[in-house]
Amino acid sequence: MFEQSTDAVFGIDAAGVIRFTNHSFERLMGYSAGQLCGSRCADVLCGTDVCGQAFCGPHCPIPKTVTGQPTISDFDLVVRRADGDSVLVNIGASYLSPRLRDSNAQVDVFFSMRQVNQRGMIERMAMASHEQPVKHDSNGYSQLSAREKQVLSLAARGMTTSQVASHLSFSALTVRTHFKNIYPKLGVNSRTEAVIHAMQNGLH
Repeated sequence: MFEQSTDAVFGIDAAGVIRFTNHSFERLMGYSAGQLCGSRCADVLCGTDVCGQAFCGPHCPIPKTVTGQPTISDFDLVVRRADGDSVLVNIGASYLSPRLRDSNAQVDVFFSMRQVNQRGMIERMAMASHEQPVKHDSNGYSQLSAREKQVLSLAARGMTTSQVASHLSFSALTVRTHFKNIYPKLGVNSRTEAVIHAMQNGLH
């Protein structure tokens, strides 16, 4: 059933190890068929919330609720693709009963992921920035070079790393290098925080 789904679907066991992926998930994340099975979910997704706060890792609440009463609702997560680009997805978790687990290759939880469009990403990030203000250097923008400002502005409009690179006619590696230089100047730690900074200061 999940194999033919147009949604990106993957399944993990109670330890957070990936036991199933469908073609849509592999395509969204940029991996080849079967490449991810046996990997830890947190190591693959490297997920953060829209304010750049780490979500994936040893404190992830989802595997821990397998033996309890699951109460996790849909949530947004910024995940990292194989090529290093980030993508915002909305994720729903479906927990299996013990009987079904025995017949589903040790899968305890299935996740269904849908990519949030670029406009939606900007809107959700803007909302989150008001709810959880990001600490940054409000004067840092003046320290950015003209090219760094251009890169940040394009990212704040919803462009991916590859789209920014194409628009400016240089490599994705160069875009990532610009972002690494932008972070300390703005006092942020991630692309997401940098974009929120741009939005809060009208730079987009």
